Formats: sequence, structure tokens, C-alpha cells
Amino acid sequence: MKLKNDFSFPRTDNLEMIKEFYAGINGGQSFDPVQQHQSDIWSAEVHCSRGEVLEKAGFAMIEMTGGTVEDVPTDITLLQTVAWPANPCIPGFIIMSSASKGDDQNIIVTFYADLIIQNSAARQEDKSVFTDTLRAVCDSHGQGIEEYQAFLSGRGMLGGCAGECGILYFFEESDAALLESIIQEALKAYQQIISAGSIIPSEKDFAALRDNRKKIAEWMVSQDYGVKVARQNNIPMELMETYGFPPKA
Repeated sequence: MKLKNDFSFPRTDNLEMIKEFYAGINGGQSFDPVQQHQSDIWSAEVHCSRGEVLEKAGFAMIEMTGGTVEDVPTDITLLQTVAWPANPCIPGFIIMSSASKGDDQNIIVTFYADLIIQNSAARQEDKSVFTDTLRAVCDSHGQGIEEYQAFLSGRGMLGGCAGECGILYFFEESDAALLESIIQEALKAYQQIISAGSIIPSEKDFAALRDNRKKIAEWMVSQDYGVKVARQNNIPMELMETYGFPPKA
């Protein structure tokens, strides 16, 4: 996908990194055919891997040039991935990063990385692996994770099913190197969590998975800011369902 916006982050290289990650888990043959969509103001490249470990792992890059947000002309480049393990005892995973620029405004990079609770509660061991990894990345770049986590806490992200062990914040384009490193290390941390997920789920776990995925899908339709922007610019809901929504939602 060739991007028109000249933001330094996110980039198509990030999309390829995520694809390689899921291929390593579900296998290189696990991908649906790549979907390419476009209109006069937006374009999208959408991927989805489906396998025994990750029931669904969607990822996409969407670019909007000349669109609007709340009637303000705005350019946006979005990178997002959401993974849904088949085992409800293994948390899901989300990374969302978007760079946006409105008329006469500075570039704002919104970044969110977290685990997703699929059963009654994410294991503290998994949350600690994820948080400790992101903290180490932030420390290595001379940044503290506490402010990023405080911004995330209590927001009810993903219908209250967010692990709240990651980060959510508004960054500047100059933070691109930090965010690149966070994506790389967050993927490694999630691989570690998947590899340790040997818990045998009960029927209660599967029941909780169904309830949580329903809550998340409802939140996405009614509360997710990206979905609202998509509606304002006639980006089809089906496109977002392909890469972002829970399986069978």
C-alpha cells in the first residue's frame, strides 16, 4: 500500500511486521486474501489470519486524505490490529495507532496498546509481562510509562474488557522511534503470553468469552472513535468488521 500522507508514523513497514508475527503463530497459509479498498478520499489494506491458536487476527492500514472529522478537513493514517485467541484463558491483544492532522493543526499521534480480557479476568502474570515490557521500552527512551497508563485507567475501553495493562496517550510525531519500539516489543511480549497459555478452559470460560466479545462488539459500534470517523467519511462498516471486530460478532 502506497501512502499519500507523509506522516513519519505509522508506516507500511509496521503492517508487514505484524503480518510476519501472525504468520509465526498461525502459519503462513492462515491468511484470507488481502482486501484493497478505496474511494476518492480514503484507501485501505486489510488482512486477516485465522488458525487454531488465534481464532482471528485482523490488521489493517487505512489512510484518509481530504476527509473530515466533525466537519473539520482532516488527514489520517491508521494502523490497527486485534487478535482473538481460541482459548478464552489467553487474553486478546490490540494495537491502534493513528496520525492525524486537521487544518492549521499539528500532527497528533494517538497510540493504544493493551491486552483484552476474554474470560472473567486476565491473569496477573500476563498483565505483568505486558506492562513490564512496555515499561522497559519507555525507560530506554527516557520516558515514563506511568502517565500513559494513568490516561488509560478507568476509561472503560472495549466495553470494560480492556486489560488496562498497556498504554493510551496522545503523542507527537517526534515520538515515532518510541512507538516503533513499543510495537516490536509488545508483539514479543504477546508471543510470550501465548506460549505460556497452557490453562485448560472450562465451559464458564467459554461462556464469559461469548459475553465479553458481545460487549466489545457493541462498544465498537457505539463508542469507538475510529468507527465514528469512518461513518462520517463513508468507510464501510464491513471493512472494520473484517480486521477489528471479534469473531462471529
